[in-house]
Amino acid sequence: MGFGAYLAGAVEMLVVVAALGYGAVRLRARLLDGWSGARARLAEVILGLSLLVVSLELVGVVGLYKPGWVLVGTIAAGVGAGLWASRGEGGRLAALPAPPVTPIATFVAIGAAMLVTAHWAMPTQVGLDIGMYLPNTTWHNAPFAARFVQDAQVGALHMTEVLKLTVWFYPQNSELLHSFGILFLDSDFLSPLINIGWMCLCLLAAWCFGRPYGAAATALLGLAVLLDAEMLLLYQPGDAKNDVGGLFFLLAAAAILVNGDAQSRAATQAARTLTSDAEPLTPVFPRGALIVAGLAAGLALGTKLNLLAPFGLLTLGVIAVARPGDRVRTAAIWVAASLATGGFWFARNLVESGNPLPWADPGPIPGPERPDIEIREPGTVSDYLTNGDVITDTFIPRLNDSFGVLWPIVLATVVVGFGLAIWRGTTSIIRMLGVVALLSGIAYLFTPLTAAGPPGEPSAFDVNLRYSSPCLALGVLLLAVDTGLSRGRARQLLLGGLSVLLVVGLFSGGESVWDRDFLLGAVILVALLVAIPAGLALAPRWGIDGWIVAAAAAVTMALAIGIGWAKLDTYQDDRYRAETAPSDFPQGIKSALEWFNEEEPTDARIAVVGGRPGFKQYVFYGDDLSNHVSYVARHEPHGAFFPIESCEEWREALNEGGYDFVVIGPDQRTQSESPIEAEWTEAGGDATKLVDDDMTFVYELPDELEPNGCAAPVP
Repeated sequence: MGFGAYLAGAVEMLVVVAALGYGAVRLRARLLDGWSGARARLAEVILGLSLLVVSLELVGVVGLYKPGWVLVGTIAAGVGAGLWASRGEGGRLAALPAPPVTPIATFVAIGAAMLVTAHWAMPTQVGLDIGMYLPNTTWHNAPFAARFVQDAQVGALHMTEVLKLTVWFYPQNSELLHSFGILFLDSDFLSPLINIGWMCLCLLAAWCFGRPYGAAATALLGLAVLLDAEMLLLYQPGDAKNDVGGLFFLLAAAAILVNGDAQSRAATQAARTLTSDAEPLTPVFPRGALIVAGLAAGLALGTKLNLLAPFGLLTLGVIAVARPGDRVRTAAIWVAASLATGGFWFARNLVESGNPLPWADPGPIPGPERPDIEIREPGTVSDYLTNGDVITDTFIPRLNDSFGVLWPIVLATVVVGFGLAIWRGTTSIIRMLGVVALLSGIAYLFTPLTAAGPPGEPSAFDVNLRYSSPCLALGVLLLAVDTGLSRGRARQLLLGGLSVLLVVGLFSGGESVWDRDFLLGAVILVALLVAIPAGLALAPRWGIDGWIVAAAAAVTMALAIGIGWAKLDTYQDDRYRAETAPSDFPQGIKSALEWFNEEEPTDARIAVVGGRPGFKQYVFYGDDLSNHVSYVARHEPHGAFFPIESCEEWREALNEGGYDFVVIGPDQRTQSESPIEAEWTEAGGDATKLVDDDMTFVYELPDELEPNGCAAPVP
């Protein structure tokens, strides 16, 4: 990509951000009158992302997902929302409660954010150096994003493997946002950077959660301990997994609810003082805060399937704590807002399969029949709660790896947070969030695949420990705002204890990601993501003029664009090269990748089949993401997808797809056997074998395979 094309794409994205930013700021001013500082910025982020996601869905669902139409759609959405919001006035509520934050607490919070960002910057730079290799990313996260752009269509099913999981029905807000970068830069260069951005926004949400209770720094520090755990650190930065993005939206919803409640109580107290009314006044939750929190919760629901339980619990909780006469209004606002940002994918599932939740067992609602093919044997943590051998041999060592040697204290901190919130939470919102966190933790224990693997060997426990992050995060935030721990000496002790947990976690665990070769890049990312934004936010307190702050922000943006250009070329040259693939990359797929690296086909149609090619299919999309990669199997009613079972059907499917190449490997059922699809492809002798290594094959296909080739002897 030339500099001109890169700059044009960057400018187009900035135009979109500016238009949506205008709309978000004006909407926040109307919906959340009296909000300022970090909490206003958090709400504006949610509003801006809501406008972006809904705009991309509306443009894409009608097949217009192209740069020009997306520009028109997002600019219209941002400017239109801003003009609409400017015509009305806010509710003129009291300003948000803002207890003073000491300089020491601010310093501790910024320091913690910088340390965690530096730690996340290490694997982020691995992704920027060699590409995103984690299985979920190459299997479905990144292919979904690329296919949106290739097909100029959002919402169509993209089958990526013949597994019982049917991942093509998963919600895809995160992949949609990844595709936004691909759309304008013709590259997935931004994708390895997105999760470290979500991580920083999680810290912002934590700060805002604790702010009305004078516990902003404590909440941020507590969340930093969890974000630095290997359950997230090893599987999120530098990759396209969507756990941390979904976590941010959930925490943002909680933070906005907490602050909306605090504002309502402040207004009610002021009204009671003015009227000298002895009658207790029950606060009415502000409509604007309810809308924005609902939008955030919907974004979470539309991002990660395992957030369905926390979302449902939060929905019930919000309705339960509303005033008895206000519950219908509360439910209507919350459901409408959350469906606006999270309902698209479930509506898509309903249209395509007849069932918004097609993973449920067959019942009165139609749905896809699913093949009984698993990645690994399913299992949940609850299956092993009474198995002492598994607990001591697997669970405890993996918890030590993830949270460090002080992992019992980390988990105890979370449990105490649940208990204190439920027992003595100062408001109904805090008590409700305590119940939501506790029940979400229980739901995690019964979540499928949390302890997948052969019986007695839950090998996926550590990989899927990330599913527990919503309840753990809510637990530490609730601990931070407990009235007995958020004041005076107790707060200082809690800050000190959490600081120790963070430092121990930074330098302990099962696998270190610190790398001195990435030190300069870490410094740059810390500066751009934490140090400079924090400095700009604090500048007004230091008496710095607004125009200087604006100029500094513009210089920072120009610097980021320049650094991005310098890194883009090396990223395009080095991503997905056989010689730099991770050591655990399958040998046969590495040989196939080597051939594609050497020949560099573009705009090619590539068929894949089998577990290894299916899980690694994104590496074949090419540097410019122009190769159209599809898993070949049999389509059945309601979005079902089953393996092809005959030579004739296989060759017919390849002909119908117009494929130029096919990459074949063993499927999940026959990992130790050579794939039958290779024999079917060779039948008739009209396909050219290019790679044969470790039961993995690559063939170049003619314009059309001989229809009767199956009857011919294999040469």
